[in-house]
Amino acid sequence: MILLAIALLLSVAMAYLPISFEGINRPNEDGTVTELDGLAAIKYKQDLYKTSAGEVTPDRIKSALETYQSCVREYGPVEEDGFPLTVYIEKIVPFRHLLMGLSEAFADPLTGIGADLMDIDPNDIDGAYYEKCAEHLQDVMRNEQRENETAQQKALEKYSELDTPFYLHSGISKDAFDYIEFYILFLAILCVAIAASTFAGEYQTGGDSILRTTKYGHKQLAITKILAAFTLFVVTFLVGITVHILILDAAFGTDCLKTSFQMRYSIINLPNINLGQLQIILAAAGLLSVLATVSCTLFLSAKCKDTLTVLLISIVVLLMPLFAYVAMGATWLSTILPSAGIGMQNNFLSQLADFNYLNIGGMSFWTPHVILISAGIELFVFTFLAIHSYCRHQVA
Repeated sequence: MILLAIALLLSVAMAYLPISFEGINRPNEDGTVTELDGLAAIKYKQDLYKTSAGEVTPDRIKSALETYQSCVREYGPVEEDGFPLTVYIEKIVPFRHLLMGLSEAFADPLTGIGADLMDIDPNDIDGAYYEKCAEHLQDVMRNEQRENETAQQKALEKYSELDTPFYLHSGISKDAFDYIEFYILFLAILCVAIAASTFAGEYQTGGDSILRTTKYGHKQLAITKILAAFTLFVVTFLVGITVHILILDAAFGTDCLKTSFQMRYSIINLPNINLGQLQIILAAAGLLSVLATVSCTLFLSAKCKDTLTVLLISIVVLLMPLFAYVAMGATWLSTILPSAGIGMQNNFLSQLADFNYLNIGGMSFWTPHVILISAGIELFVFTFLAIHSYCRHQVA
């Protein structure tokens, strides 16, 4: 009960953090500046971003770039302290998200270094912006998957299926989505801690010896225990993640959830989704990964004789994809374990935003697909093994 209460408290606390990180300086009519934080900053930004909401057409991007270049020629680089705050707030901030993909689209094809906005000719954007984005993706895949033409082709085919023009309604930050993944990681740790004692706890106390003498003390008991655990974790996960997401959406507003995935991350990202769909996908993928990880813990609990051993091994399994990804990048080891979609750099969101493909026998597989398929298979396999192991367990 204490751990479940912590899970619910964390859903609120971790939703508040990205809200508290928001900040902006608002120029006043008398020449002073007011520093806004939290909800006040979000509200002020929402009012600024209204003018840039809508479809991201080449004409709108061209107009935003011309405005940006005109301001820089008149006042100097935006990054320098001398740039007028009023000009920055009124002319740059409302349209800066329209310009986010330009540096990528016009990046150097060999090095991948983004182009300076001042070096881009606005006339080069006319009618060919999305074709330029596709060319950049081709360059990126050629550099990252040089020896795997299948991966290059699959990425280009997936990108060609995107709905264009993209849609933009700025507001919600990347931090908000990062903290959804952080919260799922903490939920996984709490669920593993609770599940560790499911079978091993009664091995330790000797209670299992008594239960096995009853009519339904073998297979039926194992199934009931597992279903009870899954029910508890599913309800806890759904309540926690729902509260977490609702707080974020209430703070940042729901209009920004219509924004295309590419306008928040990279202009050449592959998922054909908006940010509202992204929230649902992260929650669903997180639940699948948590249940797969818990099923592995239940198997260990049915095999091991004490809770501490189960907990230690389960935590290692939970964190192994994270360490494997840090050490070796995207590999089969970092993607096929039950907790592959949970973590930091290796989490499901990061894989959606990246271009990692795993290659075997002339075939290429996008890592988010590998993570989901592996977790789905392991959920059933480890659940079956947990039941089988409990039934075969010999009482000391």
